[in-house]
Amino acid sequence: MRFSWLTGSMCFASSLAVVQGWCAEPSMLDVLRSCPKTANAIVQGDMVALRKLTLGSPLHEDLPGNVVRVRIAAELDLESFQPDWEIGYAAVEKTSTAESIAQREGGYVDTLQGRSIVWTPNEMYLVPLADNVVSIVRPADRKFVGQWLKKDRSNVVSSYLQQVAGRLTDRQSVSIAVDLEDVLSTGVLNEKLAQSKSLQGKNIESIAKSLSSVQGITISVASDALEATVLIDFLSAPTELTPVAKAFFAEVLTARGVQLDEFSQWKMSAVSEGKTLSFTGPIASETLDDLLGMFTVHRASRGVTTVTKTDSPSAPTAPQTSPSVVAENTRDYFRKVINIVHRVRDYSANNTGERAQWNGNMANRIDEMPTLEVDPQMVMFGAEVAKSLRSNSMSMQLTNISQGAAAVAADAGTGAFSTATAVGTMAGMGYGYGGYGNYGSYGGNFVDPNSPVKYYRMGQAQGNTSFKELMARLEQSLADMRRTMTEKYKIQF
Repeated sequence: MRFSWLTGSMCFASSLAVVQGWCAEPSMLDVLRSCPKTANAIVQGDMVALRKLTLGSPLHEDLPGNVVRVRIAAELDLESFQPDWEIGYAAVEKTSTAESIAQREGGYVDTLQGRSIVWTPNEMYLVPLADNVVSIVRPADRKFVGQWLKKDRSNVVSSYLQQVAGRLTDRQSVSIAVDLEDVLSTGVLNEKLAQSKSLQGKNIESIAKSLSSVQGITISVASDALEATVLIDFLSAPTELTPVAKAFFAEVLTARGVQLDEFSQWKMSAVSEGKTLSFTGPIASETLDDLLGMFTVHRASRGVTTVTKTDSPSAPTAPQTSPSVVAENTRDYFRKVINIVHRVRDYSANNTGERAQWNGNMANRIDEMPTLEVDPQMVMFGAEVAKSLRSNSMSMQLTNISQGAAAVAADAGTGAFSTATAVGTMAGMGYGYGGYGNYGSYGGNFVDPNSPVKYYRMGQAQGNTSFKELMARLEQSLADMRRTMTEKYKIQF
């Protein structure tokens, strides 16, 4: 779920250190306390360790080479899993002046609360600080920044995030925590859990009560290996859920369109008197990329890198945009588009619903890629690829909806039984009758027990066909654009 958020927000907290009078980098708890509003999510990253762990992967290419450490607090929309706002800081190897940042980012320097802040086209504010710290706030809401800069405000800090912040150490390359207290309703859960395959025969009401008491979730990755630990904390021990927890959460991941192929290798245990479910196991760099994708780390990270990478006392005061710079930026942009298209192609979806969600997520990735000093033709190409992915996503969703509607329509006039009922009660018979109808006859009341499966398969077939057609068009478009750019810039794309 976009990587820019993580590095970006953490950058912003650094400016916080100066504004609040801290003499060193702020801790995660300091960042939480500084927020104008209550945060429900935090991220901490050791970018040096993360770069080593992901060497050779697309994620490694997106991580800024100049950022050492990041800490972020945010308000995460739990429906879209995207942040409404983010605050944080990044410790970097070398900072720059506000004027140089503005020039390189294509933004401008503003003054607020007596401080220089830089507005950037990526919808964020950057603030260079002392001690090689760059701060960021997203979105670029001037009033929000002003609220953050003031010292005479207070907010309510999440008790769960406060506890997690106190446990963070340098043994993790990445740690993500989300406060889920009072988020889940037992009434809603009862209805949804009844449809869960992994919970058949279990006490649904008891499990719903346990799930509604969830306090939060913490995800961390070791600093020396791609090994993840997921802690799900409850107010009381979920005794009914624990024996089937792994199968249940695997089902939840699938329903959310999250691909975690390694989950079958993970081990689960109940700790802290059974109040915490702990899952540990290997995690692929692609999966880690998706997790961090909840936050817009890539975009902000790129901004920080651009700012600090080439700045020196002898650097010119005006930005130098040579054809070679545009060519390299364009080739880098194209390489990222190719990686995203290949991730779409290689994604192993269980159904077209999952694939539709994945395609939409990948379209967002392209939209959020930096476009400064990139050939306009290439930027337009990236936009068209994103548009195609999003269109295909919508097409598959509409197909699934229409086939579902067709299945419902097929049930019309079946009297007391529906097609779904027939499948559940007469699956082994191959036929079914929906009673005698309104007039005591069989007319119009025949039920096809295979109807739901038939319509489901039709929807999947149509969706898969449209996806294959999309991939054929995208592969051809990539080949055409490669030839065009190679000829234009006389370097191999």
